[in-house]
Order: sequence, then structure tokens, then C-alpha cells
Amino acid sequence: MYRNILVIDLAFIGDVILATPAVRALHERFPDARITMMTVPLTESVAGMNPYVDEVLVYDKKGREKGLFGMLRMAARLRKYRFDLAVCMNFAPRGAAVVWLARIPNRLGYDAQHGSFFLTMVASSKRPAIQHEAINHLGVLMPLDIAVRDVSLVLSIPAEAQEFCAAKLVQRGLPQDRFVVICPCGSYERKNLSSETVVDLVRALSKDCVIILIGGSSDHQRLHEAAHRAGLPDEAVLAGTLTLPELAALLQRAELLITVDTGPLHMAQAVKCPTVAVFGPTNPKVWGPRGGYDLVIAEALDADGNPPVSNCIESIAAEQILSSARWRLSQPR
Repeated sequence: MYRNILVIDLAFIGDVILATPAVRALHERFPDARITMMTVPLTESVAGMNPYVDEVLVYDKKGREKGLFGMLRMAARLRKYRFDLAVCMNFAPRGAAVVWLARIPNRLGYDAQHGSFFLTMVASSKRPAIQHEAINHLGVLMPLDIAVRDVSLVLSIPAEAQEFCAAKLVQRGLPQDRFVVICPCGSYERKNLSSETVVDLVRALSKDCVIILIGGSSDHQRLHEAAHRAGLPDEAVLAGTLTLPELAALLQRAELLITVDTGPLHMAQAVKCPTVAVFGPTNPKVWGPRGGYDLVIAEALDADGNPPVSNCIESIAAEQILSSARWRLSQPR
């Protein structure tokens, strides 16, 4: 029976959210165990909203803990916690190497990229079929023989984030709820909606709804330019102005999220925000929303379950997205 568990997820925002079912399963299988999650700086606050995580440790693998000496420093930190089980959620072997250096006695992870050298329990990295990534994450738990019943996503938003989100909406003259959020930018260009599509969506929807544009700090200028072209005030562009917990609070208040495949999509799933998800080069069967209140727009997949071409998001017209959004807004939440 494990009493002090370390879960390692050094990937992106969506990946940490999609690990929720696996962390919940560990909590249910070992209810008396303390669960700590190790993340990168970007996702620290996201892991902190996981209700099954007791503490979050940050591994700054590109900063103060960069390289081999950084791994040794991180391992020394972990050794003080006396973990009895480490679960490595990612294929990349860095996390496995760190927990090996930390001398954690039981180390579970995947057999990918030579990571099994550092592990005491190994899960297969081969996927039996195309399935959602939240379910894929559960594969690492197979050596523990844990039965999983609940694959839903959840975030526990801090009260402070709720208050700050409400204050920012007031400051910008925006309503507290019943607005539509648009997130047109992903982690790389081929995921993004074109500026013309964003302008067309905003112009059409703003006739009947309050529109808020979100994205990262790097999207700020692009979204402001689109807003100006569409006649949307600067105050409605929140790109780069919200912490991740505040973003979760915003999505919890929203009537609808229109988004590409990116972190806010998975965040919306966890706070039960209805979503219209637009997919280009990534597979919606793996990364898409799973709620009965959600819609997916994508080109037909090929026989292997992949999108037909890498730039296929360009073939999805604003009118198609607009039609789906209007239909979803007409339905009960």
C-alpha cells in the first residue's frame, strides 16, 4: 500500500488537465496516500486546481534546473520527500531519470524512448486503438491493476481567482456571465483560425452576444488587430491578461467557448463550459471534447484516423463555425 505518491507530468496545459482521471484513480485506489504532482512552471497553477493533488512541485527544466546538474538538484529535492511511488505520465524519459536519481523505490512509467531503464514497473507505450488522450493517460496505471470508472475532467477554481476574474470583467465594462469566448490561436500556426475567419465570426456573433477574445501573450497584437477590424472594443481582448485559474473562472461563466485545439479547450471541459471545437492538423478523436453539450468541426479523417492535410483548418469556413455556434447557443446548457 503506497502512502506518498509523486505524479510527474512535464507536458503542456491540456496534458496536465487530461491526467485528471489517472490522478483520481490513484486517489481512489490509495485513499490514504498523499499525492504530489511535479510539473513545469507553466502548468503549476493548473496542477494546483486538481482536487486530488495535495501539493505541487515545480521542475524548471529550462531554467534553474536545466541540464544534468539541474536534474541532480531536482532529485535531491525529491529525496527529502521520501516518496514510495513515482508515476511518470509522459513518454519522454526525463521524469523517469529524475525519480531514478532521487532513489524513489517504486518507479512506474512507459517503455518509450529508453525510459524503462530507469523504472521498476513498465507500461506499454503502444496504443491499442485511436482513443481519447484522457483514456490513453490511464495506460500507465496498468501495472498497478487499477480499475477506472470515472474518466471525466475537473478543476477546482480558487475563490481568489473567481474574485479577480469578476473584478477584471467589471473593470473592462464586460458582463459577469452570458458572454461568448473565442480562442482562435493554438500552440502552433497550423492550428490557428485565420484572421479573416476571426473577424467574420466576431462581426456576426457580436450582433447578438458579448464577445471576449482570449489567447496567450504572443497572440495579443494579432487579436487586437482582428478586434479593431471587427469593431470590437479593446476591453474585450483578454489575451495575455489572465492567470490560468482566472481563465478557468472566465470559462466557467461563459455561455459558449469557440476554440481551436489548445489548452482552454480542455479547461472548458473541466469546468463544463459548452464548446464548439475547430480542428485542423490534430485528431479530434484523441484531443476533442467529449461532453454531450459540445460540437466538433473538422475535415473527414483518413483511413488511419488522421486529418487529410496539415493545413486543413483553412478549408473550414466561418459560416460553418457560426452555424454550429448559433445552434449551440439556442440549446439549454
